[in-house]
Amino acid sequence: MPNSNHHRGLLIVLSGPSAVGKSTIGNRLEEDPGVIRAVSKTTRTERPGDDKGKKYEYVGLDEFYRKLDADQFLEYAQVYDNYYGTPKHPALDDLSAGKDVLLDIDVQGALQVRYSYPDALLIFILPPDEPTLLERLKGRARDPEDDITRRFRAAKREIHMAKGSRAFDHMVINDDLDRAVAEIRRLIANKKTGAL
Repeated sequence: MPNSNHHRGLLIVLSGPSAVGKSTIGNRLEEDPGVIRAVSKTTRTERPGDDKGKKYEYVGLDEFYRKLDADQFLEYAQVYDNYYGTPKHPALDDLSAGKDVLLDIDVQGALQVRYSYPDALLIFILPPDEPTLLERLKGRARDPEDDITRRFRAAKREIHMAKGSRAFDHMVINDDLDRAVAEIRRLIANKKTGAL
């Protein structure tokens, strides 16, 4: 019989467009005790600088489809030409063990989480403004110009969709990393204490 003092962990979702700083914020939150970052499976190829096994596990399309057909994903999405998905296990196991599970995912996946896990905390990360976002996309220096244009258009759509939906509990502007991380930590603490 479970211990009555045992608390279920919090499912925390960081979402937002490319280059808004989700991964950087996620890296900082992952340093907090009791926070486990879910590792996504993806069909995209590994990029230079990727920390294999820390954020992504790379799988073939056939394997991804098999896992999808077997209902093994907490959420999944097709982003540009690739698929991404968060495996249900170990994420649900970690939540049951009282750990907070952090997902750094796109808007499609976040909306699935909102539907399937209504108690999750969904936070949408916004850029300070569109010119800053465009500069961040260009500053990554890994995408050709046409990809940057496509990502910028998609980012504007995602921001518009997120602002128009009621799916997200909070929107945080990433104009200063330390401030944004502190605000998100406060939102997590408030959610866990029932202050929200």
